[in-house]
Amino acid sequence: MGTEDRAAARLGERPLPPYPSTVGHPLFHTVHSMRDVFDFRDRAMANHDLVRIKLLGPGDVFHLGHPDHFDQVLLSDRDDFRKSDDFRIAFEGGLVAAEGEAWRRLREALQPPFARDRIVEYADGMVEQIRRRRDHWDPESRIDLAAEASHLTLDVLFETLFGRELELGGDAEIRTAADRLQHWFTPTSYPLPTWVPTLARWRFKRGKRHLQRVAQRLLDATADGPAANPADADDLLSLLVGLREAGIGGEALSDERLRDQVVTMIFAGHDTTATAIAFAFYALATQPAVRERFHAEVDALDGPPTVADLDALDVTERIVTETLRLYPPVYTIPREAATDVTIDGYRIPEGSLTWLTVDQVHRDPRFYDEPSAFRPGRWMSDLRERLPDFAYAPFGGGPRRCIGRQFALIEAQLALATIGRAYHLARPGDDGGDPPRRMGMTTRMEPGTMFRLVER
Repeated sequence: MGTEDRAAARLGERPLPPYPSTVGHPLFHTVHSMRDVFDFRDRAMANHDLVRIKLLGPGDVFHLGHPDHFDQVLLSDRDDFRKSDDFRIAFEGGLVAAEGEAWRRLREALQPPFARDRIVEYADGMVEQIRRRRDHWDPESRIDLAAEASHLTLDVLFETLFGRELELGGDAEIRTAADRLQHWFTPTSYPLPTWVPTLARWRFKRGKRHLQRVAQRLLDATADGPAANPADADDLLSLLVGLREAGIGGEALSDERLRDQVVTMIFAGHDTTATAIAFAFYALATQPAVRERFHAEVDALDGPPTVADLDALDVTERIVTETLRLYPPVYTIPREAATDVTIDGYRIPEGSLTWLTVDQVHRDPRFYDEPSAFRPGRWMSDLRERLPDFAYAPFGGGPRRCIGRQFALIEAQLALATIGRAYHLARPGDDGGDPPRRMGMTTRMEPGTMFRLVER
C-alpha cells in the first residue's frame, strides 16, 4: 500500500462529528430547524465547535464554529473546499459562484469600481440617494424599517454602480425581484429535496428570471461607447460592457455571464448593507446611552455628512462594527468538501456541505465579554488586535473576502449619520433583546417591524 493509500485509509478510520444530543434525534432535525433556525443552531452548538446535522434534502451538514475552522476552510486548506451548489443555483456564473482561476481573473477584472479611491468618488451620490429617501418619509409617521433600508441601499447601488436612478415610489418589480433571491433559502423550504416544488422556490425562480431581464436591459442601454480600457469605466455597467468587448485573459464574456455579474451585484450589493443599517437603528432605538453619544457625534458635523467626515465618525463606525458582530447579515458561509478532509480530528466526507457559522463565533464568550450585549465601546480597546484571526468575519476572509466590503462600510456609516441628524427611530415598548429576525440567504429584520420617525 502506497503512502497516499495509507493516508486515505487512516482518514477513513476517523470518526464523523457527533449528532448533538441537544436537538433530538437526527430524523427530526429538519422539522426542528424549520421551526426556529436560530434556536436550533444555538442548541446544536451549545457544547461543540463542530457538529453534524441531518437535513432531508442536503443530508448531513457539518456546522463549524471556531475561528480555526474558518482559517482552514477559507485560507490554509481552501483548495480542499469549493462553493456549494446553492451559489450556482442563485448566481450561476456570477463572481460569488466562480471557482479557481476563472474566479481569480474575474475578481481582478471587477475590482476597479470597488477600490477605495473609486468608492470615495461615489460617496456624494450615496449621500444624495440617502437624503432623497430620508426626505421622502413623512415625519412623525411609522415605517417598515427593513423595507425602507432595502429600498435605500438599492437606490444607492443603482445610482453609483449602475448610473441609473430608481423611482422613489416605483420600480417595484426590480425591488421585489431582488428580494425574491432570498426565497431559495427559506427555512421551511431549503431543507427539502430540490425536486420538491414550494412556493418559496417558485418565487425565487420568478425573481431571478426578472432580474436577468433587468440586467440585460441595463447592459443594452450601456452598450454605446465603452471605455477603451474597461478599468477606466465610470461605473460597473460600463466596465462590464467593456469586458464584453475586451474579454478576460483572452476569453470572451457572453451576455449570459455579464448578466450573472449584474444579478449578483444587485443582490449582494444592497441586501447585506440594508440589514446592517436596519439592525443598527434597532440597537440605537433600544440603547439610549449609545444613541445619545451617536446623536452628539452627528450633530457636531458642520453640515450634511460627507466622505470627508468619516474620520470624525468614530462612534458611528463602532456602532456599525458592533452591529456586524452581533447581527452579521452573512450568518453562515457555506462550502462543500472537494475531498475527504479532517477537521479537529473528525472526518468530513467529500461532497459534504460545511457551514461556517459566523454568528456562533461572533457570540462566543471565549472571544467576547458579554457576547450577547450590544456594546460598541468594546471596539475602543485593542480588541481587534487581540482577537484570533476569523473571530470577527462579517465579510468572510481569505482571498475571497467580500469585494464590496469598503463600499458597504462607507455606505452604512453615511446612512446612519445622514438619517440620524434628522430622525430618531423609536420602538415604543421595546425593551431590547434581539430584534425579530428572518433567516434566508442572509439574516434580515422581520418584514413589518415598524419604527416611529421622531424628528430631531
